[in-house]
Amino acid sequence: KISETKTFRLVGENFKFLMDGSRESPDLVVNQGDNVRIELKSRQGFHDFVVDEFSARTSKVKDGESTTVEFVANKKGTFEYYCSVGEHRIMGMKGKFIVN
Repeated sequence: KISETKTFRLVGENFKFLMDGSRESPDLVVNQGDNVRIELKSRQGFHDFVVDEFSARTSKVKDGESTTVEFVANKKGTFEYYCSVGEHRIMGMKGKFIVN
């Protein structure tokens, strides 16, 4: 079976991730073995996207900049994705990355 690539386009604002313009801190759901592509654009502030368990980390971007990271979801479970800049994670800039 060919793994599919699941692409998620997120926008970083202070202090939240948005998807589809309005969904805040969306659950990102994939299947084990999927290739995952995260496209992050900063609309406000300085942000990145991190999922520790997959060593996935984008570069940090400021207003108007974009960055991407690709990784394989090689284990099942529910993991936290977050912004590692300053206190952003504590301030709620995080969500669930779910691998079925």
